[in-house]
Amino acid sequence: MYRFGIAGIPLGSKGRTVKDAVENTFQLGLNHLEIQLFRVSVQDRDLSEFVGMKPYDIDDMLLIELLRGDEEGNYNPIPLDSTIEEGDIGRELFWSMARDYKELKLAAEIAKELDVKITLHTPYYVDFANDEKLINDSILHTIWGGIINDALGGEFIISHLGLIEGERKTTLKKTESSLKEILNRFNKLKIKSRLYIENSGHPDVLGTLEEIKKIEKDIKGIKGIINIAHIYSLESDKSYEKDFFIELIENTKKEGRPLYFEFAGVEILENGEHRFTPIKRGNLKFEPLADAIADFDDEITIISFSPLLEHDALYMKVIFERSISRKIGKTIKPLP
Repeated sequence: MYRFGIAGIPLGSKGRTVKDAVENTFQLGLNHLEIQLFRVSVQDRDLSEFVGMKPYDIDDMLLIELLRGDEEGNYNPIPLDSTIEEGDIGRELFWSMARDYKELKLAAEIAKELDVKITLHTPYYVDFANDEKLINDSILHTIWGGIINDALGGEFIISHLGLIEGERKTTLKKTESSLKEILNRFNKLKIKSRLYIENSGHPDVLGTLEEIKKIEKDIKGIKGIINIAHIYSLESDKSYEKDFFIELIENTKKEGRPLYFEFAGVEILENGEHRFTPIKRGNLKFEPLADAIADFDDEITIISFSPLLEHDALYMKVIFERSISRKIGKTIKPLP
């Protein structure tokens, strides 16, 4: 099974909800949707009128945290499947893609029926190591992502790691501490989603393949996912032919990572910087990757994050289908 999908709502989608995005993804002939948890805000609110209910059952409200006071008057988050009691405080999430858990449940049911798999990407701008407020915000957004992904029946959530300030080793050590805290809160809040880390595409951003490998070794339960355009952005002098991608896929399997690859065109600028482009305009070509994928029987997912989001996802699907056809053609013997 080979899956092609997009990172975000289809550009041609008239509706902007999760349900709309799932349906439009299917209508396009794609079967994976990476939802992005961007542009959200929260507000604390009194829950006295909802005593006896559970957060998942409240209409027109997406409660992302249920806070309950202890004997010392400190409010701490408790699992969202708890029944609301007098004195509890709710933290409501305002997000254009869903108003409440019923909408998320409906989107999950439609996605399952249409065989559109879902993953969720946390905000791109995170900081797990430097500024204390940003660290706390990044941890919270990751937890909220896990809660929403659970409600959508998603496979896993994806996160970046943030900028490096000072020593890389120090930043990595502090980042690992934040990631352990996230997994600890996942456990306490009964969040089932797994957390995967996307490799970085800039030398000042934490998350080289080696750094992710160290995180995988140090923290049980966290794995990496591969953004191929990011690899190219850092090492464009390599030969990105079929053999390179076969080795990349084999190593991904060996490391126990999901065969989930993000792809876009990359243009290297004169000053050494790069920018992501439509695939046809970039220096990184998809054809060698398509030929490599055709040699594997595993379920492999390719996600377009190109500026031409669904257009390039469909372009990659066509290129891959040609690779499969050539492979099949070589195995068919002509009739005598």
